[in-house]
Amino acid sequence: MATDSNRFQAIISHCKEYGFIFPSSEVYDGLQAVYDYGQWGSELKKNIRDHWWRSMTQLQENIVGIDAAIFMHPTTWKASGHVDNFNDPMIDNKDSKKRYRVDHLLEAHAELMEKDGRTDEAKAMLNQMEKLLGADDFEGLKKLIQDYGIKCAVSGTGNW
Repeated sequence: MATDSNRFQAIISHCKEYGFIFPSSEVYDGLQAVYDYGQWGSELKKNIRDHWWRSMTQLQENIVGIDAAIFMHPTTWKASGHVDNFNDPMIDNKDSKKRYRVDHLLEAHAELMEKDGRTDEAKAMLNQMEKLLGADDFEGLKKLIQDYGIKCAVSGTGNW
């Protein structure tokens, strides 16, 4: 894990040195983990955005591009399904204070079970998860995690 952190710091250092990014509000001691794009960063961001726009809107016959406001009337978000469909159940480990998506925890555990040759048990667990997700039964999902003894990757505990 330390090598990933060191690698990330090396990338940030390189980007600062060559004008891709600068710490935001650097004159006033900056904000931690907030950066502004420099001259090369702005160009890179523009090129990536333009490439994405071309590949998504100009090369596809069934997609059109629009530039809409992010701030919209709440009814718009409700009508589009964003409010009802984007509420992934989360669970916190009390020891590590790390938050996980419940479905990701259970799916990762199912993969481990399949590698151990417990394919039927993994499928049964995933089917149970789907039923509980469909019923919005968070307590049932939490119990499922506890029943299978799923542990936090950071703390190694099952203190959910």
